[in-house]
Amino acid sequence: MEEPPKEKSNAPAGAQNPSHLFSGVDSISSLPDEMLHHILSFVPTNVAITTSLLSKRWRHVWCKTPYLSFPHLKSSLESIHETLASYKAAKITRLHLYVDRETWEDNESSHHVDTLTKFAISHNVEKLSLVLKAYYVFSDFFFSNPSLKQLIVDSWNYMSPKCTVSWTSLQSLSLRNSSLDESFTKVLSGSPMLESLTLHSCLLSSLDLSESPRLRRLDLEFTHSSPRKCHIVAPHIHYLRLIDFTQKCNLVDVSSLIEANIETIYFLPRFWCDLVDPSKDLDDPSRDLDDPSKDDYQVMMQTMLEELQKVENLTVGLSFIQMLSIAEFRGVHFPTFKIKTLTLKSTILRSAVRGIAKLLQNSPELKKIKFYKTEDWNFSVEKYVNRYLDPQNPQDLIFPAKSAFKVANPNLVSSFMELLLRNTRTLETLVLQLKSCLNTSNYDEVSQIALTLSHKNKVSIVLK
Repeated sequence: MEEPPKEKSNAPAGAQNPSHLFSGVDSISSLPDEMLHHILSFVPTNVAITTSLLSKRWRHVWCKTPYLSFPHLKSSLESIHETLASYKAAKITRLHLYVDRETWEDNESSHHVDTLTKFAISHNVEKLSLVLKAYYVFSDFFFSNPSLKQLIVDSWNYMSPKCTVSWTSLQSLSLRNSSLDESFTKVLSGSPMLESLTLHSCLLSSLDLSESPRLRRLDLEFTHSSPRKCHIVAPHIHYLRLIDFTQKCNLVDVSSLIEANIETIYFLPRFWCDLVDPSKDLDDPSRDLDDPSKDDYQVMMQTMLEELQKVENLTVGLSFIQMLSIAEFRGVHFPTFKIKTLTLKSTILRSAVRGIAKLLQNSPELKKIKFYKTEDWNFSVEKYVNRYLDPQNPQDLIFPAKSAFKVANPNLVSSFMELLLRNTRTLETLVLQLKSCLNTSNYDEVSQIALTLSHKNKVSIVLK
């Protein structure tokens, strides 16, 4: 007898009749606790708690997970303590706490944070993240935790321990919005295993890392309110990210540096030009001929360039490139660099090409250039830099005085590629990421130009 035809299913392919895969068994619940804990590590603790309603199997899973997360909660800190009363795990691998201004209630909230951090330390926490959108003073017990490997603190505070620091396992420290003074040396000396240090929007006038021999990564971001000068001594680091420094940042010693990412605050090139602009009227009260600041910038750039000599992988932003243009114009000595890969995060501008060309000319070992067109530009800054540099070279005048194009002009891109190729001798690869500036109307023409220049100069050119 002929079998009746099977009914078609409207379920998507791969979702039809899964019983042959799972035999009707809840496969997730059958996983071992370690895997369930790992799954719960991706959700906030209040969500993890709701899984206790799924079945008997899940009833106590959340309270034994070594991952606790309380992100941006509307609930009070007191309710968090009620939650932790049911917590059964002997060890906390990671704890994250976020408290906003609305939740913070002065002394009472400080007490709850103290209690929570004590709880974490008593459970040998390895990774601790505290985001406290209020002023908070860390108690002495906070600075003693031999299990801590990673610490992230984002809070308006003075990281100034009055006691001995004992973070003997700490490998990564990240601070934001902290004020650091001489007592920060206690943190450094009490963290002998420290490998990575991140300081964002922190107030500091000097940073001496010479007694941290294992430190390899330093990430610094400054703010408008940062001190006028900052001296950095970090002879052991291999990687430096120095972003938005506002005034005079002196790299005193970074002699082991291999990779660096450097960018100044956007208005710094204008400040330097404003100080040394010879076109200012001598009677202008804003013109102070005895102001040593203009020499400070020159010394800063000279010192920074010398300290970057050994870097093999260098990334620079538009504002720092403009500072290079001014430095070249003012006769600052550019040393010979060991750069093998250069990343330019910029746009195609007249005020930038002088600095780019000089950097390329002094990098005889350069193998690869990566250019990422950015939208970060400020016309008032460009106006000041262009007026000060007053370019006369016809090859410089090809490039626009301001960046306002949304679609890349093939001739402009061609001139820029030729500038890069003309000033290098050992280049093997050129990558241009022009993003939305390349579209169907100009892509074919730019591609053909790149192909021609690639064959002519024996350099691989990639457009993105």
